[in-house]
Amino acid sequence: MQIYLILFFQAIAYLALVPMLLYGDWYHYIIAFTMYFLYNGIGMIMTYHRLLSHRVFECPKWLEYVMASLATFSITGSAITWVAMHRKHHRYTDTEKDPHSPDYLGWWRVQFLTAFAPIEGKYAVELMRDKFYKFQHKYYLHILSAFSILLISVDPFALIYIFLFPAGSTLFFGTLVLSTCHKDCKPRNIFWLGIITFGDAFHKVHHQDARMPRLHKYDLVGYIIEKFFVHDKTAVLG
Repeated sequence: MQIYLILFFQAIAYLALVPMLLYGDWYHYIIAFTMYFLYNGIGMIMTYHRLLSHRVFECPKWLEYVMASLATFSITGSAITWVAMHRKHHRYTDTEKDPHSPDYLGWWRVQFLTAFAPIEGKYAVELMRDKFYKFQHKYYLHILSAFSILLISVDPFALIYIFLFPAGSTLFFGTLVLSTCHKDCKPRNIFWLGIITFGDAFHKVHHQDARMPRLHKYDLVGYIIEKFFVHDKTAVLG
């Protein structure tokens, strides 16, 4: 049931493009882009992906929790489910056991139905022992619902430009990395998508060394990690 409710939230997030185009003002787009950067760049890419999945860098625990909280509102699932799926993806990259290989599952399924991929907790054991991530996982839909109600009570259109539209953008472009940066059973870099995803689509480099702090000279998230969290400048400045 929870999977279907998450898919419902995801569908509503995609549909939020319509009222955003019809009624959004210029300042709504500025706020939405800022939230997209927070949800996708800081929450998903920096925290779920590079910190929690691969331990590319270290930071204070309180900061980790704050950044992981941002990813909650991307509607891509809890940290436990996301990290478990991603680590399995790296273990079985571009094989039949890869939970989101477009070569074996097809582009459409990977792009829009990744939530149905089986989750194996053994790939995220340390997160399952953490009280914060256990809470986020257990009450994930409750958190999304409470956030929605809060925004509606303040400004109904805020639900669109603060939550659903940037979340839908995070969903679409984040999953586009999975569905398009693997082709013919090989990872590849896509420059334009790398810019839109703040560095995540420099994907071939990532699979060559998942713990590399910076993947490309235009990897914005990698730049932030290097600047503030690591001192070993081993970036691939392609």
